Amino acid sequence: MKKRYFCKRLYETLDFDALKVFYCCGTRTGPSCDIPNPKNIKNIIKKRNTLIKQLDKGIIPIECVGCFDLKEKTTQKSFFSNLFFTPPKANMIIVKHFKQCDCSCVYCCEQYLSGRKIVLKSKKSDYYDLLPIIKELYKQNMIDKKGLDVHFQGGNVSVLDEFEDLVSIFIKNGVKRIEIATNGIEYLPIIEQIAEKTFVDVNISIDAGTKETFKKIKTVDKFENVVDNLKKYAKLPILLRLKYIIVRGYNDSVEEIEKYINLMKELGIKNSELMIDQCDSEFMENGEFKIPTHYYELFTFYKNKCTQEGITPTIWEYIEEILTKGSFFK
Repeated sequence: MKKRYFCKRLYETLDFDALKVFYCCGTRTGPSCDIPNPKNIKNIIKKRNTLIKQLDKGIIPIECVGCFDLKEKTTQKSFFSNLFFTPPKANMIIVKHFKQCDCSCVYCCEQYLSGRKIVLKSKKSDYYDLLPIIKELYKQNMIDKKGLDVHFQGGNVSVLDEFEDLVSIFIKNGVKRIEIATNGIEYLPIIEQIAEKTFVDVNISIDAGTKETFKKIKTVDKFENVVDNLKKYAKLPILLRLKYIIVRGYNDSVEEIEKYINLMKELGIKNSELMIDQCDSEFMENGEFKIPTHYYELFTFYKNKCTQEGITPTIWEYIEEILTKGSFFK
């Protein structure tokens, strides 16, 4: 019996990166198309549908081989047996077509593109404007308006000049959810404006509980700015999450994590994420990022301390998997 395959991300996602548009989360070398523009939107969607058809026929594109998101279909019925099959509309858009930022974190994975240039004032992306592309996607009815989930990633949205215009067009068209990753250095008033109109998820990587550690990791002296802005965000009807990325030699101790959790308690923030710096090349052995043994103690302390303080300690599934394997690429 012929195998057929299915990828939920391929059906849902358009990931606008700096150099390409990906058809998945874009953290791997997945299927992609060259830098988009309003004139080639139909071609971008056409390629995605071609990939879906290949999987449905049992053909795995070379970019998808070995991907853990690829699933074998439980039914043998083809998606394309119906002559009136309607290609799926995108219901997740990831915005990361810019690398500008107003800090220069020591763990920044984008340094090979951005050179860790600190940008203090709003400016255009160095790659392309996304707003006309989004407008064309809506015009061509290629976005699922009722179920759209938008993720702003990339650099820091506070220095992307089309950020507010992008948010506005998504709100105008009935977006279901907007997630905004930011460092919190600049307060974003538009979050306050849209909080009553849709579900807003604000994710801030602070990576420290003190001014001194923050400055070492972020390389800017803006800790007080972030704390002041967190106090404002904490009053809004949004999901506010703080992120702590463990960086070897900077904040990889029980004492530093405890100070971070104490800060969360002081600010009344109830949702936390603990991550691992993936860019520490000194731990690379034969292509593997070996997890330092004391990291396991940090994760255990983190979970216990957060629970004790009434904070939800999130550790994403892929981080749990990495910890179990003991490395990133084993």
